[in-house]
Amino acid sequence: MKKKVLILLVVAVLAIAPAMAASRGSSDDGSFGIGLNLGTNTGLGMKFGMGKFDVIANIGIDALHIGSNGIGLGGDVGFNYEVYDIDIKGPHHMPVTLGLMIPMGFFFGDPFNMNLGVVLVAGLEYQIPDVPLLFYLRLGGGINLEVTNEWRLAGLFNGGIGALWMFD
Repeated sequence: MKKKVLILLVVAVLAIAPAMAASRGSSDDGSFGIGLNLGTNTGLGMKFGMGKFDVIANIGIDALHIGSNGIGLGGDVGFNYEVYDIDIKGPHHMPVTLGLMIPMGFFFGDPFNMNLGVVLVAGLEYQIPDVPLLFYLRLGGGINLEVTNEWRLAGLFNGGIGALWMFD
């Protein structure tokens, strides 16, 4: 039942987004984006634009911790900074970003598991000119602290691909 409510909520937000979006749809200072993130954390993706510096966040199902005896929920928060801009032609360009994310996950099952990590992330973005739709790819690696019956430090991979509807 809770899954159905969450899915309906995400669909409702995505359905009304075009009506509320700004006509320009840039990633300028003060912009906000919301959409779908597919990857190690599959669910709702968000971006808060601050010029070349952006705050990014994801919340959803932790794809690395799904099992037959429980479900994992995760959330990532971080920032990225535009380090280079690939100029394709005319208004088309693809910003290359570097950033830092803090992924957090909870596995509700047997046994309960919690993890917290730090990930260095590289990304690539593309926004369709004159349409407030932004596509992105983010990949990174770092370290993860897992807490179950004992504490364990391990390597961590984080990745995602998504689309955001941008608002001014």
